[in-house]
Amino acid sequence: MIDVVRAAGWNPVAALDPIGPGYHCAEVPVLGDDDMAEKLFGEGLRFAVVAIGSNRLRARLGGCLQALGFQCPAIVHPSAIISPYARIGDGSVVMPGAIINSHAEIGSFAIINTGAIVEHDCCIGNGAHIAPRSVMGGNVDIGDLVLFGIGSVARPETTIEQGATVGAGSVVISRIEAGQTVVGAPARPKLESGL
Repeated sequence: MIDVVRAAGWNPVAALDPIGPGYHCAEVPVLGDDDMAEKLFGEGLRFAVVAIGSNRLRARLGGCLQALGFQCPAIVHPSAIISPYARIGDGSVVMPGAIINSHAEIGSFAIINTGAIVEHDCCIGNGAHIAPRSVMGGNVDIGDLVLFGIGSVARPETTIEQGATVGAGSVVISRIEAGQTVVGAPARPKLESGL
């Protein structure tokens, strides 16, 4: 994430991590845990980026930072291709080689990961993670906090509801219900071990 922030023209000056202070991450000093955010805001820092894989935690921490007054800009790697008619919400990150086409809408604190393709008129919810090399046809609707796995594909005009998980390499051809975990081609609900 620090690499992407730098490539996008920002200069990261500090990192927060639950491990606490005393080390560097990609040459950025770790000053303490998340409780230091309020102090750093008081010292004049105004911009923050959340670099956490967990969808729920990323969305929650982003909201907390905004409540403190931080601006959480969208971070877009310069190698990404973004339509001028696409919209990317606060705190979202677009990684190298990703493509977001016309009239796609990306919510807040989402990740469009390396080489992912979000076609025209797709809606990606808040806190969702579109994993590397995944592809969405046009008019796909991805709910809040969805994990759309590595190399997965969604047929145009499909819907994946809030909190669902689409396993790596899956092919979505129909609606995925909220909270459901699906795998395979076509994507079907994952059976529990032993069933």
